[in-house]
Amino acid sequence: MVSHFSTIGLPINSNEEFMAYARLVHESGERIKAGENAYLKLELGEGVELWGQVNEANEIIGLNPHFKGMAVSTVRLTEKVENPAATVLDGQVYSEADPGDPEEFAYPFVFDLPDMALHELHFPVIKEVQLAAFAHELNFYTNENIYKQVQESEGGNFATEFFIPSGLFSEEESESLPESTAIFGGRVQTVKKIRNPHTGESFYYAEVKTLGGVFDVVVDPELVTEEITEDSIISGSFWLTGRIVNE
Repeated sequence: MVSHFSTIGLPINSNEEFMAYARLVHESGERIKAGENAYLKLELGEGVELWGQVNEANEIIGLNPHFKGMAVSTVRLTEKVENPAATVLDGQVYSEADPGDPEEFAYPFVFDLPDMALHELHFPVIKEVQLAAFAHELNFYTNENIYKQVQESEGGNFATEFFIPSGLFSEEESESLPESTAIFGGRVQTVKKIRNPHTGESFYYAEVKTLGGVFDVVVDPELVTEEITEDSIISGSFWLTGRIVNE
């Protein structure tokens, strides 16, 4: 089954397997103090990262995956999402893509920030952010002509590069908290199949240019029905996680 962990070559099929990764991070992760608490950063190679969280008693309180790629976008961070169910080290941010003047931007969206407590953020603030998109669903089109033909046959009218901040819809419709999810499509600039050095499991990576930015897209092979190639078009639904760079 596809999960945020299997998307980067860390298959988890039980609570016991999840706890095994939590213990691994607790034993081997780099401890980074965040007030009385701490993050445990474990780099497994090939961009695969796990971010554990421990409280002042050195007890594990959270564990989040991230993929560190090369795709960096300019983003305006506008406000932290206040979630009473989150840990003190969790982070989720309301943001604006491709900001211009104070009132200008491409679209609003939300993403998770696995090391948020390490940053002193004074909102609103413009930052360079490495954004990773973990695929929940994926569609693949060999070239733009095929993409447009499928659009016509299905009665759609989406541009080659589009972005829908689907995670904000739940907040608007039910007054619940937003989700760090989006539906977008774009052009594949680079692609490769990566072998997770820790598990030997493979996953796909693609740097994708979309409306308002560029994303490091990672995909569980279960979602890939044919080989992803450069200059092809992909679209789908994704979970978004990011890290601030150049600070």
